[in-house]
Amino acid sequence: MAPLENRMGFLAGALVGFAASTYYWLRTRRRQHSEGLGSFEVLPCLRARRSVMAHDFVAGRVDAAVVTCLLEAAMWAPYHGPRAPWRFVVLGRGAMVEMQKLTLEFYDRNWQSTGWGAGTRGSEAEYQKWRSQTEEAITGRWGPVSFMIAIVMQRQAHPEKRMPEWEEAAATACAVQNMHIQASSFPGLACYWSSWHASARDSLEMRNFLGMQAEDRCLGFFMVASCRRDLPDRRRRKLEDCAIEWRL
Repeated sequence: MAPLENRMGFLAGALVGFAASTYYWLRTRRRQHSEGLGSFEVLPCLRARRSVMAHDFVAGRVDAAVVTCLLEAAMWAPYHGPRAPWRFVVLGRGAMVEMQKLTLEFYDRNWQSTGWGAGTRGSEAEYQKWRSQTEEAITGRWGPVSFMIAIVMQRQAHPEKRMPEWEEAAATACAVQNMHIQASSFPGLACYWSSWHASARDSLEMRNFLGMQAEDRCLGFFMVASCRRDLPDRRRRKLEDCAIEWRL
């Protein structure tokens, strides 16, 4: 448990971030209403979105109310049909450890036939080295994480009314992007989308753990942790670097 002052400090920062985002949203709505024009004020929010990796995580508990706000943002992603094609399973500390142990146990049984991690194959000694590092990550690399949110693409129940699977996967990715953008409004909040260890992620054991149906797909885990508020942003992105072709 993080010291009380750390938790209160993070919560205060979260409230400031939420208040700021609400203020800008209301100001944009008033401006759009009065001028009948669109607004580009959303662009700074998109630019602020970033993936913060595990080596930049710091101790500090993220409040569940922050996660609820991220999930609210996800709800407004576009999708076809009567219901959203995504399902999120929010794992707290105990459930995160359980999921990681499930991952290790899966590879203990299947490392020779599936490879491990990202499909690496090698000797038993090499596997045991990887396994030891992965087990240490439960309290090391992933120790500061407050929540892991399982990202599940949920297929529609009626085959005759289904959208293509790629559309449902794309909609789910949009929902995750919404969470990531909303996360940028909370100072000191660190998030990124991990694809996780592929064979374990796609295993029957993981499907059962997450309560998935036969055609659902787990697309990884959205990590939620704390980071320094003054973490430098070294990204350099320019529009001219994108593959864009205009045909007029």
